[in-house]
Amino acid sequence: MNTYLKLLNKYDNRSCFILAAGPSLYSCMQNSFFKDLQKHGVVITVNSAVMAFPKFDYWISNDSLCRNWSWFSLVLKGKGIKVVRNSWLKFKKELDGFLYFMPRSTSEDIINPDDVGLCYCSSVPSSIDLSIQCGFKKIFLLGVDQCLDKKTNRRYFWEFLEKKSQPKQLRPAIPNFYHQKKVFKYNDMAYKALEKFAEYKNIKVYNCNVDSKVEIFEKIKFKNIERYL
Repeated sequence: MNTYLKLLNKYDNRSCFILAAGPSLYSCMQNSFFKDLQKHGVVITVNSAVMAFPKFDYWISNDSLCRNWSWFSLVLKGKGIKVVRNSWLKFKKELDGFLYFMPRSTSEDIINPDDVGLCYCSSVPSSIDLSIQCGFKKIFLLGVDQCLDKKTNRRYFWEFLEKKSQPKQLRPAIPNFYHQKKVFKYNDMAYKALEKFAEYKNIKVYNCNVDSKVEIFEKIKFKNIERYL
């Protein structure tokens, strides 16, 4: 198995931007700074956030249902590094060059610094865990909302795109929001553990949406992000 372990401590004193698929990512995309993210750090896209940044440095997922979406073709075409959970191994023949990670052996609220697995409750905690273990000193979260857009009740950034640009499910793939909210509870447990893990590693994590329901990490406005780089 070709694992992600080759990435451990690869980066030192660099920043990274984790792009998740929450509705606030669309607002970030409207800021001129967004297209220049790679001038300031490494871009890690999570699941469908690849639509917002097809020239990603890394793409990560622990949900093999991603294969059921039209946007997954962007992942396959992308030249960045792709990291997925070991549950994807059954599709190994079609995932040339992908790296795999094992889930942590501990529960969501516990992180053993000596364990080289990744948080597993969903892809965003996995991406934060990966970033910490890669050695980034500043981690900026975009689109990590865990809530619907206040005005429109949309839950994904791509719902704001023109209809012709929205992704299609090639096979059933999308969970209902009730299911997502159940996952959010486990995410919050992982985020608390990840914040302690980041502090242990002398790493700072910023959430670039002041309206996010994720309260664990320091919140900043994306338009002010350059102050924190």
